Amino acid sequence: MIDIMPVADQFSWLLRILVASLCGALIGYERAIQRKSAGVRTHIVVAFSSALFMIVSKYGFADLLKMSDMALDPSRIAAQIVSGISFIGAGAILVKKQQISGLTTAAGIWATAAIGMAIGSGLYLLGIATTILLFIIQMLFHDDSLIDKIIMHIRFNIQIEAVNKHKILHTIEAELEANHVENVSVKILNVTDKRIIFFVDGIINNNIDENKIIMALRKYPDIKRISYSSISK
Repeated sequence: MIDIMPVADQFSWLLRILVASLCGALIGYERAIQRKSAGVRTHIVVAFSSALFMIVSKYGFADLLKMSDMALDPSRIAAQIVSGISFIGAGAILVKKQQISGLTTAAGIWATAAIGMAIGSGLYLLGIATTILLFIIQMLFHDDSLIDKIIMHIRFNIQIEAVNKHKILHTIEAELEANHVENVSVKILNVTDKRIIFFVDGIINNNIDENKIIMALRKYPDIKRISYSSISK
């Protein structure tokens, strides 16, 4: 006979997953502002997957542990699945030319394993509800259109190589200010009699086209090179 966990308990555990998702979203929001590779989507998936793994490990084997002649620790199976699926997820992450892809796919694989463990443990409602939650998250955050509406400001980082002339730093700062780059911080990385290299850090509105800022700086003949690379979320 199938031993199904009480529905009231599963609703309580589902609340934990929702809270974990909100916490993951908050962390991912901060990381997205900093232009890190793992953004809102990845943090949400990892957070609620971890919560589901923990619930399965803690409550999913309660029916077996009630048996008087049971002399084993069934939660070890869950631990082995968590470790094993991590290797599979790592294989989905690719790094090419400073661009990282596959993070959300790897997190999705991890979440899918957690869902399978939940349903296999008799937590049917929890497994199905988490599947729907994962599907909605993946659909809503499939591209950056929704995230772009939520995140108002992002980091703007470039490296500039210029001719070492008087007031070149003032010229760069003035141009950045004219293009609405806020909280500009300029650090000199290298300087010679002829060349100077700056690292520029600032904050821009998410609606501003970064390419236009770079092209505005390129109009100055003393600026010889601008290096900029965005990191995919």
